[in-house]
Formats: sequence, structure tokens, C-alpha cells
Amino acid sequence: MAVYIEERLCKGCGLCVHFCKRGVLKMSGRRNLKGYNVAEAFAAEKCKPCKLCEMNCPDFAVCVIPEKDRGESESPMRNVS
Repeated sequence: MAVYIEERLCKGCGLCVHFCKRGVLKMSGRRNLKGYNVAEAFAAEKCKPCKLCEMNCPDFAVCVIPEKDRGESESPMRNVS
């Protein structure tokens, strides 16, 4: 399972962390360029792709991709500007 968080889009609201019942996500101490504390996936191995984090992110900063659907060199956020 791959959980991506596009830090440029994250505003640190914590909704993804709140909706992740498996404890995959947490708020990090890092700040993005806008000054927001960003979320991070620190236990991706616990993820069962319910995608609640992805569905509840108001900024579309979270993307969950099952390993079987993921290309080796592809990032799901590569076309985000």
C-alpha cells in the first residue's frame, strides 16, 4: 500500500489523521512552504485501502494506491501544480 501526501497542498487540518482508524497517518513537525504543519504516513504497512483519508481531505492532498495498481516510478501526484 502506498499513501502519498502532497505537502504543497496540505494545509494541516488533520482530517486525514482523524478519519484514519488504523493509525497510519499522523501530523508531522514539518512545515510546508505555506507554513502549515503537514500530515505524514508513518505506518503505511497498516493501511487497508478504505481511502477515508483520501475522501475526506478537502485539499486533495492525500492519495492511496494499492501496490498492484502502482507503477514502479510513478507518483500519483506528479501532475499536480
